[in-house]
Amino acid sequence: MLVAGIFRFTGLNWDRMQWIHPDEGHMRAVTGAIRWPETLDAYFDTHHSPLNPRNNEQVYSYGTLPLFATRAVAEWLDRGCGATTDGLPRWAAQRLLQHLNHPPPPAAGWICFAGTFTRTYSAYIGRHLAALADMGTLIVIGLISRQLYTKRTALLAVALAAATAFMIQQAHFYTVDSAATFFTVLTAYFAVRAGLASKTGAPPWVSLALAGLSTGLAAACKVSAALAAGLVALGALAWVCRRLRADVTDPAAPHDGTAAPSPHVPPSTLSGNGIASAALHLIAASLRVAPAVLLAAILSFIAFRITQPYAFEGPGFFGIQPSLEWFGRLSQISEEQSGSIDYPSGRQWTNRLPVIFPWLNMVVWGMGLPLGCAAWAGWALTGIELAKGDRRHAVLWVWTTAFFAFYATRWVKAMRYFLPIYPFLILMAAYALDRLVAIGQEASRQRQEAREQERRPEEQRHRIVRGVAVGVVLAVILSTVAWGTGLFSIYTRPHTRVAASSWIYANVLDGSVVANEHWDWGLPLRIDGQDGFRVTGVGPTFTGFTVEHYNEDTPEKRAQLISWLDEAGYLFLASNRLYGSIPRLPERYPMTTEYYRALFSGELGFELAAEFTSYIKLGPFTFPDQETPFALIAPGWAAQNASLAPALMPAEESFSVYDHPNCLVFRKTTEYSHERAAAILDAVYLDEARTWQTPQEATPQAVHRAHTVAFYSLLTLTAIVAIVGIVRPETDKE
Repeated sequence: MLVAGIFRFTGLNWDRMQWIHPDEGHMRAVTGAIRWPETLDAYFDTHHSPLNPRNNEQVYSYGTLPLFATRAVAEWLDRGCGATTDGLPRWAAQRLLQHLNHPPPPAAGWICFAGTFTRTYSAYIGRHLAALADMGTLIVIGLISRQLYTKRTALLAVALAAATAFMIQQAHFYTVDSAATFFTVLTAYFAVRAGLASKTGAPPWVSLALAGLSTGLAAACKVSAALAAGLVALGALAWVCRRLRADVTDPAAPHDGTAAPSPHVPPSTLSGNGIASAALHLIAASLRVAPAVLLAAILSFIAFRITQPYAFEGPGFFGIQPSLEWFGRLSQISEEQSGSIDYPSGRQWTNRLPVIFPWLNMVVWGMGLPLGCAAWAGWALTGIELAKGDRRHAVLWVWTTAFFAFYATRWVKAMRYFLPIYPFLILMAAYALDRLVAIGQEASRQRQEAREQERRPEEQRHRIVRGVAVGVVLAVILSTVAWGTGLFSIYTRPHTRVAASSWIYANVLDGSVVANEHWDWGLPLRIDGQDGFRVTGVGPTFTGFTVEHYNEDTPEKRAQLISWLDEAGYLFLASNRLYGSIPRLPERYPMTTEYYRALFSGELGFELAAEFTSYIKLGPFTFPDQETPFALIAPGWAAQNASLAPALMPAEESFSVYDHPNCLVFRKTTEYSHERAAAILDAVYLDEARTWQTPQEATPQAVHRAHTVAFYSLLTLTAIVAIVGIVRPETDKE
């Protein structure tokens, strides 16, 4: 936990207060606009509450629980600002501002103004809460592991999760994902407890009630986290199966904590072993747990009503008519994620394979290859054991597999969507590694016996088995720590956009004409009192304009692009957001695709003056994760040595574009000419360009069919394993 805290709370100011993450920008704007109401009635008054983003001219797309928590903490810290302050908030505000190197206001004795935390530094507060939520996730992982398996499994699970790269990364963002994951994992803990509670004979009222509460809180962090309700249902089903087994095998066993049989089933029917008797037992157990499930549903709704109040019309707590505006926003988000709306940010999903693409991103980048392989090996092992009757795995395995099947076959397959199943897959990896440790211990015992009986071949074989088992376990642990450390090191280096801005101020001549790309964060940033476009600050000034590459490839765009190239002395590509997605639609963007190819090869007459990367680095090895469709000429200056760079698949855009994008600075050379640029771009025949071709239209039908086939195949596998595991007799481990 100490190592996890260092990994998560270090480097939270990773972008030097530039707040580059676009989702954070959205949440910062809303956090600064809202304020807590003075009365409880005002809190539930949807159309007048100052806490409702809609009443502050804001459109908010995520769950409100992390938003409200951040605003509450920020308002408390703001009480430590200004002339009249409270002692404890002032002390906490001062400590946080020291970490930020925040200059004090001119008034003597003041450390900040009112609004410093609710507006300027709200993302910094939100990042702390995200890191705190992820720390809570680690604790609950340990509790689940201890509940199901052994202390050793729990220790392995927490250790591996503490160093998992993707969890570390998400804990550095003021978004809702880490909080939603915490409450999802908490739901799983209570669901697992409910499934194991059948030995008492009484329905698991408390466990299911708490699972319901956690589900409502998870949905209030992120609406899609309402899928945690499946964990509650599985927990109840696990209790029913255990109760059914106990009833069939021991009709005289207590059913409600006493010696009396269930009132729902006559005693005469409890002794049969036939199908009819089993069906009666099943109905009896289901009826007994149904009220607890209903209570869980009611508590889930209450938790959601309180922490996501403006999903309802109000006013008052009992004004539970659904808000048409809120559901309309959900419908729009659903259309964006299904690909039916063609947004530039969604063009990266063109022709992405279902299952394979998100699986590789998780295994290669999110976990690192050793942990990723161990996690899915653990998934296979627990699935096989579940099919053989070890129902300890049922709740987590079934939900994890169904969750992965759902999101891995959708149009949008962002890595963050899979964050809720990372803890469970890591737990499965820990279980598999624990089994290896047990194999090694057994081999050690048998080796000792062989030595005592002077059986040399057996002793040698057991030594090899133990060595392999210990070696695999140590390799997974050490490599996971190394990969997590490599990701963590990104937050100990200057952000690439910040580093690129410093280089631009030092090396680009005053008065230069510079071009940035639209739909991206332009360079240079306002840092160290310098502003290249002279809104504020000092330093060199530049004439800047925006190149709009997402516009359709038409003759008019070609003429405009040549004009832009004639005018620009420098081209700034602040990330791969455009050049990584546009070439995925070559029929829609044939000219723009050729433009990027010629630019990257140097053929266009621009040289790569500087390249700024901040990849995961382990010793002499650097791991490039940016999708770069074309070979890039050597830079004149590079921020990171990548001499030993293993060729891994590129990561999904969001893994790199926020906290370590590849920034490229191209400089015009004497080789450039208007005629040269025109010849390259005129060679592209635009009459057949499929303007307005959507990403779905550009994706082959075979890939579309693969989405459907993969979804139903994984669901069928899940159902078969679950049914076989339930029907088969319990194992000794049970």
